[in-house]
Amino acid sequence: MARKHFAIIAALTAIGVTACTHQEQPPRHTSALAVEKNTPAKAEPTPLLLTGTARMYNVAPGSGGWAQLRAGKAGALDPVLVDDTGLTLYRFDKDSSNPPRSRCDGDCATAWPPVTVAGNGRVFLDGVRKSDVGVVRRTDGTLQVTVGGWPVYRHIEDTRPGQTSGHGVDGQWFGITSSGEKAGSTILFDGTAFTDSEPTQAVAGRGCLNLPRPRVTSSVSASGWVTLWSGPDCTGKSVTIRGKVADLTAARFDNAVVSVSN
Repeated sequence: MARKHFAIIAALTAIGVTACTHQEQPPRHTSALAVEKNTPAKAEPTPLLLTGTARMYNVAPGSGGWAQLRAGKAGALDPVLVDDTGLTLYRFDKDSSNPPRSRCDGDCATAWPPVTVAGNGRVFLDGVRKSDVGVVRRTDGTLQVTVGGWPVYRHIEDTRPGQTSGHGVDGQWFGITSSGEKAGSTILFDGTAFTDSEPTQAVAGRGCLNLPRPRVTSSVSASGWVTLWSGPDCTGKSVTIRGKVADLTAARFDNAVVSVSN
């Protein structure tokens, strides 16, 4: 009888331990609360990015609230971004891309109208990656489209497709490519094969351009035809190239470039 009584007590003790252990477990909704804690209290409105053209989505021209970015050609700039009417799009060197910020307001914005979109609007992308496109809040509260982090503009003097009157203005305004680079730019690499492990420099604009760091270039990437010169102000020996040259040794121009013309 004593052994049976002991067994009953042991069983009841085990049940009590189990019950206590169960009560100390965390509630099932803990993970849901953690998610809510990490959710922003108020999210900025984000325009919808859509692949294709506004015409494909039957959007009425001039209806407002949306923007079109299309990789195209304008004059000697190939490639360069254009809008839904074919007008050339630009970037400004005084802006910043990381973080995105526009420094063109007032009279500047009158001459260089920003490409804007409504908070619940749409941006149509033709030849442009969604990952390269964003928006930045301007000082007047509007949302300006960015590409590669750079705010995007039009130029008031461009009135029809193919015009590039804003390219090279003040040495600070340039057509913009689908990745946010300067259209028509020539990138010069200190190393061969366009290596990023060594310094690079870039020039963009019309006419003759002297390099900030002469006689260090071993490979070149250009958006079209360019002439490399061994002297300042496009003097001395020269070689004309198109596109990419991975090693200037073959052209006997390694570490010889002082200026560039296009």
